[in-house]
Amino acid sequence: MSTLFRNAVKNPFTTAFIVVITLVMAFVIYGDIQNMRAATTGYDYCHHLCFLFENICISFFMAIFCIMGYLTYINKQYSRWSIWLFYVLGAAVLVKFFIAGLLYDYVCHHVESEYMDKLPSLARTVYIGGVYWIAILFFTVPKFIKDTMKLKEEQDLTI
Repeated sequence: MSTLFRNAVKNPFTTAFIVVITLVMAFVIYGDIQNMRAATTGYDYCHHLCFLFENICISFFMAIFCIMGYLTYINKQYSRWSIWLFYVLGAAVLVKFFIAGLLYDYVCHHVESEYMDKLPSLARTVYIGGVYWIAILFFTVPKFIKDTMKLKEEQDLTI
């Protein structure tokens, strides 16, 4: 824990950025929950539920990205967590799309018939919500793996 605090003090800009992003995402998720509570129709409830799911996915994948960046570039020390996060990322993508399927089924059953024309919009929100973070992660994972392996080699050479 002291290493984490020391790295946070050494990198005030990065720390401030992470804290601001965390607060913004917490505020957005809280707003989605409040909007769900204030919903007057089934469509409004499902609409805000889809956005809540999207924002939770974005937050989760941003957290994985930040932890991978922290372990590789700020901590600069090889650990098994560096490698395990790649597996967590792959499993998280599968789980995200599985839950998205269940959520979309729920939405289809709870939206009133006069709002059925808006289901494609909800489907886009559910299925494509966090895809840009997933894409960013999958395009940067080879760089993370390469840099992590470099850190492992350097650590092995110093021992």
